[in-house]
Amino acid sequence: MESRPRLTRRQLVRVYREALAARHDPRFQGKSRRAVALFAVANSMNWFVRAIRHFLLVCRHKFWVFVYCAYSGHVWRGLAHDWSKYSPSEFFESVRYFNGRRSPVGLCRELNGYSYAWLRHKGRNRHHFEFWTDLVDGNTDSSCHNGQWFSIPMPFEYALESVCDTIAASRAYNGANFSYDVLYRWWLRRSQFALNMHPETRRFVDAMYREMHDDGNCSALRRAKEIFDRETKDV
Repeated sequence: MESRPRLTRRQLVRVYREALAARHDPRFQGKSRRAVALFAVANSMNWFVRAIRHFLLVCRHKFWVFVYCAYSGHVWRGLAHDWSKYSPSEFFESVRYFNGRRSPVGLCRELNGYSYAWLRHKGRNRHHFEFWTDLVDGNTDSSCHNGQWFSIPMPFEYALESVCDTIAASRAYNGANFSYDVLYRWWLRRSQFALNMHPETRRFVDAMYREMHDDGNCSALRRAKEIFDRETKDV
């Protein structure tokens, strides 16, 4: 099912007007036209409609995470996944930037430079590799990472949940256009940018997406522990 909202002609006119006006708003100076247009799309919809659509999108996403986690043999990780998205501090910000075309927290970050909902979310959900990072105060001499952000290897169950999370998000946003080729091409594009992900975790995630692309299905989830052990051993 496609998640993108269909706009009426009146809404489209309003989107164009708001997008043009926003280009002259000091808050949006230097921001991409696409980001400004998506914010105008969000504003064109009634707040209650956005809330319902976002709630249904989160539920659909959680359903698919549960399906993939259960398929891989980790039912509990699927059940425990992303409940914090229903908390007021995460839910209401996401509703404000909901547009049905891309992640609302991603749009919020692009327009404002940060997303409080995302900062809260990644700090409470261990399936995000950003959770497994730390900064050692440069005033101490007790670590080789003084003054540096450094990554920590993700335990297997959270690394696997992260893969299931990404597949489910791709299904939720791409709808009928989803495929493991689409997922793999998205990962290749994202991998072009710096990711503060531990090399062991990165090798596991790379291998999972590559094997799902080659297989054309998610059967690699059944072999995830074998792939994890192979990719995270000392090289």
